[in-house]
Amino acid sequence: MPRIARLALVLPALAVVALIALAAWRLGGSNAIVYEAAREMETWDASGTPPGERTVAWVRGDLERAAALAPADPTIEELLGRLAARRGAEYADEALAHFTRAASLRPTSPYAWASIAEAMYRKGDTGPRFEAALRRAAQLGPSEPEVQMTVADYGLAVWDEAAPETRRAVETMVTGAMKRDPAASLQLAERRGRLAVACRHLADAPRRIDRRWSQLCGSRETFS
Repeated sequence: MPRIARLALVLPALAVVALIALAAWRLGGSNAIVYEAAREMETWDASGTPPGERTVAWVRGDLERAAALAPADPTIEELLGRLAARRGAEYADEALAHFTRAASLRPTSPYAWASIAEAMYRKGDTGPRFEAALRRAAQLGPSEPEVQMTVADYGLAVWDEAAPETRRAVETMVTGAMKRDPAASLQLAERRGRLAVACRHLADAPRRIDRRWSQLCGSRETFS
């Protein structure tokens, strides 16, 4: 299928990649390379089909070429980080390094901080720096859907060990996620064994949800 036709048929699976692509397009110049790479990565997420090694190699090569042209561009660092994270646990350090540099170049990006937290969790490093990244992401992106779900996911995963201020930040994001997509939020909380945290905000959900969730949230065992 021709490249243009393929891109036209693909719906964005991750809003962060779409936003990165748009930002790159607006900037122009060397960022045209970034735009094409971001759009290609967007198709991988939308299709659910892992890219081949050759495809990954040319996208990485293009991003590295763009980084040489614009070494202070945080968008390039975020994309390189996502590409490294996609390649597996053995590239976790590389992904974290790119996300950390992206945050240093654009410290107000909630996506960069959420990505730092995700990369650290995958490395098994859930100490103070991990919690600080979660709180920073929550502070900067309280209404960003992907940031809400990332902070909720990894915050609930370490709920027992988290500091009180981290729990408050995570619960704030759970509250926002429950207002936006209660079913997905409840599923996430159940998977992390923290359904009670989401159930506390069931009344905030604007839509009807499956009766199963109401029954689970009403169960005494959920809060035990």
